[in-house]
Order: sequence, then structure tokens, then C-alpha cells
Amino acid sequence: MNCFRLILILFPQLIFLSAISQPAIIDSLQGVVKENKLDAEEVRALNELATNYARTDFAKAKTYLYRSIELSKTLNNNVLLSQSYSQMVILQLNTGNADSSQYYLNLLKNLNDNTELESIKGNYNFTAGLYFKLRGNFKAALPFMIKSLNESETRLKSNPVVANKITLAGQTLNIGNVYNNMGDCKSALQYHLKALQLFEELNNKKGISFCYQGIGTDFLQLGQLKQAMLYTIKAKELKTELSDERGIAVSLEQMGSISVEQKQYDSALNYFMQSMKIMQQMKLVTEEANLNTEIGRLYTIKKDPENARFYYSNSRQLAQQVGDSSRVAADDAALISLATTISKQKSDEKKLMSSLQTSIESGDKLSELANYQFLSDHYVSVRQFDKALEYTNKYHEVNDSLQSMEVQMQMKKMEEQFNLDKKEKEIALLKKDQQLSHLSLEKQKVFQYGAILFLLLLVLIAFLFVNRYRIVQNARRLIEMEKMRNRIAQDLHDDIGSTLSSISVLSNVALQTQDQGDLLVRTNLRKIKERSTAIMESMDDIVWAINPRNDTMSQLLLRMKEFAAEILEPLNIQYSFEEIGNFSSTSLDIKKRKDLYLIFKEAINNAAKYSQCKNIQIFLKEERHSLQIEIIDDGKGFVEQHVRNGNGLKNMRERAFAIGAKILIESSLAKGTHINLNMAIT
Repeated sequence: MNCFRLILILFPQLIFLSAISQPAIIDSLQGVVKENKLDAEEVRALNELATNYARTDFAKAKTYLYRSIELSKTLNNNVLLSQSYSQMVILQLNTGNADSSQYYLNLLKNLNDNTELESIKGNYNFTAGLYFKLRGNFKAALPFMIKSLNESETRLKSNPVVANKITLAGQTLNIGNVYNNMGDCKSALQYHLKALQLFEELNNKKGISFCYQGIGTDFLQLGQLKQAMLYTIKAKELKTELSDERGIAVSLEQMGSISVEQKQYDSALNYFMQSMKIMQQMKLVTEEANLNTEIGRLYTIKKDPENARFYYSNSRQLAQQVGDSSRVAADDAALISLATTISKQKSDEKKLMSSLQTSIESGDKLSELANYQFLSDHYVSVRQFDKALEYTNKYHEVNDSLQSMEVQMQMKKMEEQFNLDKKEKEIALLKKDQQLSHLSLEKQKVFQYGAILFLLLLVLIAFLFVNRYRIVQNARRLIEMEKMRNRIAQDLHDDIGSTLSSISVLSNVALQTQDQGDLLVRTNLRKIKERSTAIMESMDDIVWAINPRNDTMSQLLLRMKEFAAEILEPLNIQYSFEEIGNFSSTSLDIKKRKDLYLIFKEAINNAAKYSQCKNIQIFLKEERHSLQIEIIDDGKGFVEQHVRNGNGLKNMRERAFAIGAKILIESSLAKGTHINLNMAIT
């Protein structure tokens, strides 16, 4: 994590938070600083503030670093102090203060030499590598960077957190850039693609943009201009999205260099000037020196030596300011070549050789290639054609090594392999997404089924609730009806019954007190007595029928037996009751009970009045939800067609039909009568 904080400021490609400079983050860090707790947390906040301002406001970044250095010393915390030194080394170098940069690098080296802490040694190796890279000494930079990369790989294996992975990706990218400067395009592309893969896994747009930039540079050196422009444009688009002005300037410069190789000189100059405007606003001395060299080269190609000399001179001055010896030597060679071309006067073979030697020692293959071209041109101008041919051959030899078909094929293969691996990962990710989508659909189905089941359960509960409510209401209505039936039965019995009884009694008394001669009065009183008696009996039957206590079949049987005894015993008619089945649990509604009783009553009355029988047999059988009643007498019988006023038989059939029963009446003269009734019961 310590090394990660360092990388955020040391190299622009490694800023891993796409919104790192957002006001909310800066406000939060400044809030920590304002608390003035003078602790390690405040030092970290100061370093991170410097990180945020390193790409936008160098003065503020330096101010925060000065404070963090002093506080780290006060706390005697060498780990935090090494981080502050590391940031200061690169910040001073980027702003053209080479001596100050060297001073802070020496302080960091002293910490490194007097400690065994891995974090401090990691800070030093990374910072030293980047320091020598920025100063153009690529051979010196590479060992430090590779050592720092190995340390990062070990750290990531032991602690695979995101911060350590970002650190590894950034260092991989830096090594690719160094190999690019040294002219080893194959190794450069290999490291750039590896860094791109790491940054894509982290979805780090900042790192991805600088990987595109590096890959574009690799293809530019190989002369594959279409690929170079494609990757550079992709880098610029991402940097624009991230509002990375410094990165945009670098991309514009590279787009200009590609346009030069495409011989689109006006477009190239336009890109260069856009880049120059941003660099001068941000005071990016190192980048501005490189850009002046590119513009000088453009004007040289356009045969404009005055403007070429102007920009080469500016580049040399800025390179001296930041201590980039390789850049100074290349600019000197370019200026000497221009002087030879213009005046064809005194050559400076010694300076050209010195520049060539510096390029070789620093490992700057591009500067070495340019120096061979300058020497070849110089010897042509002084008519030393053998030496001109020698350096021309060296130029083509180095250039062919940089742009050989084998290298191009290998780079193309690496690019295709990278894209293939990327597609395979995308396919694997797509399959995983499909699996997740399938699982999501399954979950949705389970949820839907659960919801449907829940709704069905709610409907069932509602149905049961409503049904229970209806049952309760029906029960209440039945209770109310039974209460009403009780009241009606009681009222009929008490009021109408008592009234009819009094009529019957009074008519009977009147009959007994009347004179024997008053026949008409006696006849009328007898009729009153008979009819009131009949009404009383009928009323008694109604009262009995509507009384809810008589709803059971057992009560009906008791009533039948009472009636049979009341009618038959006074006439000395022998009768018998035979019951088959369980009648105690059988219930009948009012109408069925009433009509069944009246049919039975009519049959007994007819047998008692008209049959002149001696014996009557009564059978009642309950079986399989049906009730069967048989009444058999041994009377004289009858022929139904000869019976006058046969309303009794008609009423019996009508009542049987009304309650859904089947009745069969069989009779013949001298053979008695047989009545059979069948009725379904529940």
C-alpha cells in the first residue's frame, strides 16, 4: 500500500482513481489536514493532496510535500518520509529543477542504505528507475525498474489486494516505456500488453489510456502508422473522458509525430501546437523539451532551417534544465546538421561523435539512429563519401533492427494473441453473465411461484373466512328461526288454541243445556263443536310441526305412535309398530316432517273409519339414506274408482309428490289395503 501511494504521484499512468481530483476527495483530505493532529494520518493526507495536484498545480503539490516531509521527520516515521521524498524527486524533475531532484533522490538513497524495510527499498528502486528514465539514461533506469517490478510481484502474491495489483500494473507499464525508448519494440509491446491486461482487469481507465499511448508509440517506431494512430486516438479519447489535460497533451504530440511520418505536415503542426499550449500552461518542462525536438524535426523535413534551429535550441535549453543529457546530445547533433546544411562551412565531427557516444551509452536507440543520419549527411557535405556510406549502412542496420519484418510479425502476433485472450475472457465473462442471468431468472420464477402460491393461499384463507362467516350467519339465522318457531308455536298454542278450546267447551255446554226439542240449535252447536275440534287438532299438528324440538325422526315416530293409539285403541283395533334402522340421528325439515305425518294420519284415519279392519301393521325402515313406511290393514278394501269424495287419497299423493316421495296405494275388495311410501332423506 505504501508503494501504491508513491506510484500515484511518481508516474501519471498509475493514478488509479478516475475521479481522484474531484473536489469532494480534496475537501475530505483538507479536512483531515485542518484538524492539525500532527500524526501519521495527516502525513498521508498531505501526500495524497500532493498526488491530486501533481497534474494540475505543481506549486500546491510542492507546498503539501514540504509540510509532509517536515511532519514525517518530527514523527520520526521513515516510511512516510520515503514516500514524501519519492514524490518530491519526480515533481522537481518535471518542473525543471534537476539539482533539487538529485538532492531528494540522495536523501531517499540514504534512507534506503540504512534500513531493511521492504517498503522504503521499494520506494527507492522505483523512484531511481523513473528518475534515470526521465533524464534519458534508460540503461541505468532499467535495472532499478525490473528490481522494483520483482518486489511488486512478490508483494502481490503474499497480499493480493487491489492496491498491490495497481502498483504492479504501473511498474510493468513503465518498463515497457523504457524498452520503447531503447528501441526494443518487441519487449516494449510485451510489457505494454501485460500492463493493459492488468488495468483492464481492474477497470482502471487511467491506466488503460496510458497503455494505449505506449502501444501506439511501439507501432510508430515500427512504421505501422495506421495501428499507431488507432491506439493513440483511443488513448486521447479516454484521457478526454477523464479530463486529464497532461495526458491529452502527450497524445496530441504523438498524433503529430504519426502525421509527420504520414507526410501530413499541416495536420502534424496543428497537433503539435495544441499540445504545446497545454504543456506551457501546465509548465511541463520535460514534455515541452520533447515536443520542441519533434517540431524541429518537422521543420527540418519541410526545409525550413530557421524554424528548425529555433525549436531545437528551445529543446536543448529545456533538456539542460531538467538534466536530460541524451536529449541535449540529440539536439546538439541536430543543430550541427542544420549548420552544415546551411553554410556548408566548418564541420564539427567531434560534437557529432560525442552525441553519438552519449546516445549509445544511455541506450537511446532513436537518438543513436538520428546521429547516424546526421553523421552521414555531414560526411556527404564534406565529400567524404566512404565515411558517409559507413554511417548510412549503420543507420540502415539499426533502423532495420528496429523495423525488421520478424519483429513486426512477432509484435503483430503478440497483439493478436492479446486480443484473442481478451475475447476469450469476454466470452467467459459473457457465459458467466448468462449463468447469472439464468440464476436470476430461476430466482424470479421461484419468486413468481411463491407469489402465486401466496396469493392462492390468501384466496383460500379469504374463501374459508367468507365461508365460515356464511356458516356462522346461517347458524345465527337458523337459531333466530328456531326462536321464532318457538314463539309462533307458543303463541298459537296459548292464544288460538285457548280460544278454540273455549269455543269447544262453550258449544258442548250449550248442547247439554238446550231443550230436547230444539233440534236445529243442537245441530248447529254440534257442527261448531266438531269443526272447532278439527281446527284444534289441525292447530295442534301445526304447532307440533313448527316446533324445532320435533325436527328429529324419533320425535316423528313418537307422534305417530301417539296418534295411532289415540285413534285405534278406542275402536279395539289391534296395531303394531315395527322399526328397522337408527332414527335418532335422522332429521327432517318442517315441510317433510309435516307432510309425512299428515300422510300417515290420513292413512290411519281412513283405515279406522272405513276399512272395518281388526288389525293394522305399521313398518318403518331407514336404510341407505332412504325412509320406507308401510301401513297394512285386513279390512274390507275398496276399489278406488268407486270411491266418492276421494280427496283423502288425492291429498296423500299430492303431499308425497311435494316432498319428493313415491307412494303406492294397493287395495281390493275383501283383501284389505296396503300403502307403501319411499322417501330420500339426508
